[in-house]
Amino acid sequence: MSNTNKLQTLGSTLASLVSPHKAWAFAALGALLLGSAMSLTMPLMFRWLIDSGFLAGKNPEGLNSAFGYILLLVFVLAMASAVRFYLVTTLGERISADLRNRVYSHLLVQRPEFFETLKVGEVLSRLTADTTLIQTLIGSSLSFFLRNSLTTLGGLVMLLLTSPLLSGAVLLLVVVVMIPVVILARRVRKLSRASQDKLADSSAIAQEVLNQITTVQAFNQEHAEASKFTTSSEQTYQTARRRTVNRSALLFVAIGLAFAGLVVVLWMGAKAVASGEMSAGELAQFVMYAAFVGAGFAALSEVLGEFQRAAGAAERLVELLNLDTTIHKHGLPPPAKQGGFLIEFSHVDFAYPSAPEKFILEDFNLSIQRGETLAIVGPSGAGKSTLFSLLLRWYDVNQGQILIEGKALESLHLEQWRANCAYVAQEAVIFSGSLQDNVRYSKPEATAEEVDKALADAAATNFVHRMPKGLDTNVGEKGVRLSGGERQRVSIARAVLRDAGLLLLDEATASLDAESEQLVQQAIEKSRHGRTTLIMPTVWLP
Repeated sequence: MSNTNKLQTLGSTLASLVSPHKAWAFAALGALLLGSAMSLTMPLMFRWLIDSGFLAGKNPEGLNSAFGYILLLVFVLAMASAVRFYLVTTLGERISADLRNRVYSHLLVQRPEFFETLKVGEVLSRLTADTTLIQTLIGSSLSFFLRNSLTTLGGLVMLLLTSPLLSGAVLLLVVVVMIPVVILARRVRKLSRASQDKLADSSAIAQEVLNQITTVQAFNQEHAEASKFTTSSEQTYQTARRRTVNRSALLFVAIGLAFAGLVVVLWMGAKAVASGEMSAGELAQFVMYAAFVGAGFAALSEVLGEFQRAAGAAERLVELLNLDTTIHKHGLPPPAKQGGFLIEFSHVDFAYPSAPEKFILEDFNLSIQRGETLAIVGPSGAGKSTLFSLLLRWYDVNQGQILIEGKALESLHLEQWRANCAYVAQEAVIFSGSLQDNVRYSKPEATAEEVDKALADAAATNFVHRMPKGLDTNVGEKGVRLSGGERQRVSIARAVLRDAGLLLLDEATASLDAESEQLVQQAIEKSRHGRTTLIMPTVWLP
């Protein structure tokens, strides 16, 4: 993406984010304009003080009034600055939260193939670090940029009105300063994007390793993984250091050239006062406006670096938001469940998007009767789990059809269809929180009686009663406080509670001891009645 397109992306992103909060934005802009007007009025007041002889003692009776006006200007300036700070900071926080919610909601509806190609750690980096950069831009840098732009532009106008000759010298100075600033700013933008990418890589490494910490420790790979992360962190540091070097050079050029030129302009003004071409008050006014312009350009050069970083962050976030791997959701309501569903795979061909040349299913046909319990067996890689993925519409078939009571699965409303499915994964998925939270995950509005029945059907009642707080017991992250069998029975209870017409059990007794496996098998036997059930057994004997 070209530099112009990146800035256009940043601009359109900011516009879409600020649009719902126009009232706050206009209020902040009003406070900004008032504060800038007060700042630009200060030099006029000091010119009046000098040329009216107040400071020389020629008009002592007006001295108190003059400084009273200045104090009033200072008070209004302070009030406007405080209001502006509150409004833009709050606006930045609000927009940052909206952006995180928008990105997160978009991620939740992506197909699994999206997460096959993009590491979760990188996604989390974009969700946190990149949105924080946008927050900083809106809540601080953008206001800073607008305030200094107004002050600089107003200062230039007042310089022209005060002394066209000296103003010409200042404008020449602006051109001299801006050329290297623009060149360095482009370098900063490229390095900012690279820095964010490197940071995301480090986050991805840490997230993957910490999620598998027991395996890492079991194979004594702590030092190797630490070394890998250190290497990635060092690359992140080196990229950030190069960005900082360029930003430092940007500051040096901007501040050095600006204030060196200001000294030259001041020398020219002093000569003009000495020759009587301008008054001392006009020179003081000109110097103050020139200081505004010089300081404004220096500040703008600094905030320009933040804009480059934010442009890189906006580009990465827009890439996420523009990715469309979602499944078509809308369609016909699914057939009513009548003791399950009649399901038919008709001449189905399917290959995963990550390996389109390798077909997992070719001309596959299967008919499953309403209320039937069917075990799907076969060697690893035969496509057993693929059938579950297709029925849940994590993927759509390449050729052929899947029919539910004679209706094409792709024609059914996605959320309504999934509401008729219950799925138990090979590795039980337990969320941090209480046992009750995990069981009710499939049906938050379930009554206490329905939860108790689901626990009984899942052979989980006894172990739940043994817990310190029963259903209110906190299970820890990923259910670390439960045994493998307990986690699996909670997962089955969650599926049973949904009372779905289709129950999918993916090797639900894998990796369990004999006692736990027997209890889970009993739970499966109870839960399969009154619905169509597909079971993928743990053991396959050819």
